[in-house]
Amino acid sequence: MTLLLSNLAPDVIFSVLVFCDISSVIAASQTCRYLHDLAFDKSVWLGLLDNLRHRSILDRTIELGTLSVAEMVKIVRRLITGPKTWSPLNIWVPSAEVFREITVHLRSEPGLGSSLTYKAQLLPSGHYVLFAAGSILECWNVAEDRLVWKYTSAIDSKSELVWVVDFAAQETDIESVIIMVCARTFPNQKAWVEIVNLNLRTGTRDVLLLARAPDFALSVPFLQPVILGALATVKMYIDTYMIIDWTAHLYMILRAPSDNTSQIALIPQHILLMTRSPSLTGQQIHLISIDALHALWTPTSSVDGPLKFSLISAEDIPKLSTFEHTDDGHSVHKMYVHDSPLQDGEYRVWIRGGTGYATEPTLSSYRLSIPTHGHPQWYQRNRLAVSGASDHAISYCGHALSSTLIREFSRQTEFFDLTQYSGALIRFTRSTIVIRYYK
Repeated sequence: MTLLLSNLAPDVIFSVLVFCDISSVIAASQTCRYLHDLAFDKSVWLGLLDNLRHRSILDRTIELGTLSVAEMVKIVRRLITGPKTWSPLNIWVPSAEVFREITVHLRSEPGLGSSLTYKAQLLPSGHYVLFAAGSILECWNVAEDRLVWKYTSAIDSKSELVWVVDFAAQETDIESVIIMVCARTFPNQKAWVEIVNLNLRTGTRDVLLLARAPDFALSVPFLQPVILGALATVKMYIDTYMIIDWTAHLYMILRAPSDNTSQIALIPQHILLMTRSPSLTGQQIHLISIDALHALWTPTSSVDGPLKFSLISAEDIPKLSTFEHTDDGHSVHKMYVHDSPLQDGEYRVWIRGGTGYATEPTLSSYRLSIPTHGHPQWYQRNRLAVSGASDHAISYCGHALSSTLIREFSRQTEFFDLTQYSGALIRFTRSTIVIRYYK
């Protein structure tokens, strides 16, 4: 085989490598010296890193054309391991070095009040940040400290106030972002989902979907919204999820077992649903093919009056595979799913377990592989106690924010976030958003 490959012209091999992921290119480079030299050609790695950008794994803050192949390999290694100066679990130690800090100065003052929901999200490109507080939702250009867009709802609210409860976003290219807005009107307390396409160059938006959601008598009726491709999902109650195909204006309401441990995540062409196992010894993670849901969709509605939503039991959803997670008696769980930078169809799943303040939380890591041909595979990578880790997001490489840090800055900061891959910490105060990148 090596002899056959070595007889191919470089252009032919380059045309093959352009369709490969990083893992496949590395494997090819180990075949023979000829393929090694071609696999580490700069044009190949420019294509690999550009693909990572299209998958929202690598940001666009670096000009790739100025880098050597060795420098591009270091960038990929950083995506996998995190910044060099971070300790395994806590970035706020003396060795953690900041190499760049950006401050966005907000013009809209949301005011005071513990009932406000604060959130800031740095978009994967690293060029824009979204923030929400109360009725405010804005998009800012990070480098220019410039307001790009301010949310105005398409809801015909008349004299009602439209409250942004939560949001999710996905960049579709360098000039546009799809935003899922989870809103509630006051005083009538109707729940809505609005999906808009924001042109980042012009600051204009097109409404792609406006749909009613189930009305729950809760102060925060939306939790953990996610948008990926044509699908969006949001938790409406401890056991209820609204799943939306916003391109087709279809939805379903999914009811999971009522035990406060259910979680949902989206990956390409699939849904991951975590529920309590029937034996009560852990969690089951169900892999659901989106194609298998075609008979369960219902058209969305933007009617302002009373609506009845039919529920679908999670037990009635066809599953492609079901995987097990044992929890050692922990009762509270969160699941985070990250796309692998190295291999297509492979994901890293983090599951955090705990019982409040009574015991140390644990963090379990799994590898989920969904090959094009063959059966999905589930492997446990490791499990460890994470004393001192806060109840915030976990990056691909397993870093978490320190709970000591959260308590220390709780009076000054309304919201913290940690980017999945780029090693950036976002702090949202009532007047600024501070973004820190670490060495």
